[in-house]
Amino acid sequence: MYRLMIKDIYTQRKSAYVAPLLLIAFFITKEKDINSTVLIENLIFSLSIAYMAFFMMMTSNFNTRESERMQYRLLLSLPITRRTVINAKYAMISVWWLISYVTYIFIVILKEIFHLSLNLSFDVNVTLLSFCFAYLLASIFYPIHFKFGYRVSNLVGIIIFFLVASGFGKLMSINTEPTSIVLERPVLTVAILSFVVTLLSYLISERIFTKRDF
Repeated sequence: MYRLMIKDIYTQRKSAYVAPLLLIAFFITKEKDINSTVLIENLIFSLSIAYMAFFMMMTSNFNTRESERMQYRLLLSLPITRRTVINAKYAMISVWWLISYVTYIFIVILKEIFHLSLNLSFDVNVTLLSFCFAYLLASIFYPIHFKFGYRVSNLVGIIIFFLVASGFGKLMSINTEPTSIVLERPVLTVAILSFVVTLLSYLISERIFTKRDF
């Protein structure tokens, strides 16, 4: 599984590694528009990090239909099981998230060094929420990708982008304290939700990939 993960890192599009740097532009241009509670700010920052991780995960899977099939044929000709391929794909989500999160930390360090007027900080809630959100987004993508291929999953990725962008707008307009117990404990709520969704996604993806003919 480790070698499969290394393969994804090597075969990832080089432009995808630059994508997390877009967080810098986002935070500089939009952060001043965020006039909400700490919780809402954390949700916005977490979704930003998670989407960059999702984007990297998505681009690592995009090929033409022929090369995609050939890639899996070559992989499955090796002494590995189909479950190992799925395990590597889901494990790589955490790697893409880590790259995106390190970029966020880099921005926080730049803020401290150059005294930028950005309301960013090392917050464990942002860490946990962004990790959970990254798995939630990827868990929607993978079953569709393995079932219908890259064209349909590409469309899903575009839809998710607009949903996340719309979510940013709604979150930025909120300036009141949360009253729901779900929002009062967002980390626990999102963690439970992401665990359940990721588990279901993994089982569905494994079933689809096991039965798929390449």
